[in-house]
This record gives sequence, structure tokens and C-alpha cells, in this order.
Amino acid sequence: MYLADDTGSSHDFTWMVKNAVVPRPIAWIGTESADGVGNLAPFSYFTLVTMDPPTLMISFTGEKDSHENIRATGEFVVNLVTEGQAEVQTATAAITPPSVDEAALLGLELVDSVRIAPKRLAMAKVALECVLLRETEVYDAHVVFGQVLAVHADDSVLDERGRIDVAKYRPVARLGGSLYTTVTSDYKHPVPVATSEWLAAQPGGAAAAPVDPDELAAAAAWSTEQAAAAV
Repeated sequence: MYLADDTGSSHDFTWMVKNAVVPRPIAWIGTESADGVGNLAPFSYFTLVTMDPPTLMISFTGEKDSHENIRATGEFVVNLVTEGQAEVQTATAAITPPSVDEAALLGLELVDSVRIAPKRLAMAKVALECVLLRETEVYDAHVVFGQVLAVHADDSVLDERGRIDVAKYRPVARLGGSLYTTVTSDYKHPVPVATSEWLAAQPGGAAAAPVDPDELAAAAAWSTEQAAAAV
């Protein structure tokens, strides 16, 4: 099948793209209005941008209370959705007037953040305290970049080194439409160091152009450094 933006149904084209780029993590965003009214809503057009310093992005389309509150106060919490929370996070996606506090409506307990005013969900296994860094527009979307100031992680999702264990964390991710999935396992595939021996052993290695030894050594050193940082 071939679909493009200039052929056939635009709905079929966008549906295919949206359902191909999965799974998408869910930012369950907690904000407060300038008047102190709380808001809680999930967004799956969300990802990390860089780690120096830790920065994430969220894309909003249409008029969203979460977006307006971030604009007004410059602060927000990203609660990460985990197994058993998919139904209640979907309930917070219901369109309600700005005066409605979704957490209060659904009886969800909130706890104080440390660096910012918006509270975080007590039930969240992981929550990120964020401040607005900048915003830009991409067609009909408002893309917000936020710097992460602090992380709250429940001990129940950590391994013996104090790192998040995916098997314990079990994050929920969005697929397409009303479909969701839960990540329950992981596996490791370390990135190989491209030595001359490794290059020669690849299927097209014999036909590859000669590689400058200095360039190869620099690439190998960089790969080794990155692998050490990822541990």
C-alpha cells in the first residue's frame, strides 16, 4: 500500500501515519490556572528532546486548558501513566469547562511538588516537575518545550541501583484511537563499536570504501564513551 498527502483520502493518510508511529508515551499533565484552578489531562504527542539539561516537548492542537495554564504560569507536572491507570487517565481527557478540576472531580489525590506550584498525582509512579522553556507553532499545533527540574520515582518501580525497572514500572502507551498497550518487558542490544574487524565482518564490508584509521579510532572512542554513559 502507498499513501501520500496528495493522493486519496487525507483521513486515511493521517490515520496511517498516526497509527504507525507507536507506541507513544502519555504525558498526564497537571497544571494550575493563574487563579489556582487545577487541571489534569493526558497527551500522547510527547517525547524527550535532549538531556543536557533534561528537556521534553508536548504538542497541543485546538484550545486546551493545559496549554493555556502552561502559558499563564510557566509550570506543569508530567505524571507518567502506568498499568491500571489507563481508564482513569482516559476519563481526564473528557472535554470539560476550564472551571472543572479533573482531579477533584474524579477523587484523585494530589501531593505537593517541590520546585513548582502545580501538584502531582499521588498515584503516579513517576512524575516530572517542569517549567516552560519556549513554545513554537507547527501548522495547527502549539509545541511546548519544558525543562525538567525534578523527578519523583516511587521506590516500587526501582531496581537495586535506584534505576527504573521497566518490568516493575509497566508504563502505559498510546497506540491509535482508543487503543493502548502496557510495556511489561525489555531486552538489551548494545550498540556495536565500529572497529575495522567489525566493519569487515558485515555483509557489505568487503565492498565498502577504505576507512581512514584516525576517523575510525575517533568513532570507536565516541561509541565507547556513549556506551559507558548509557549504563
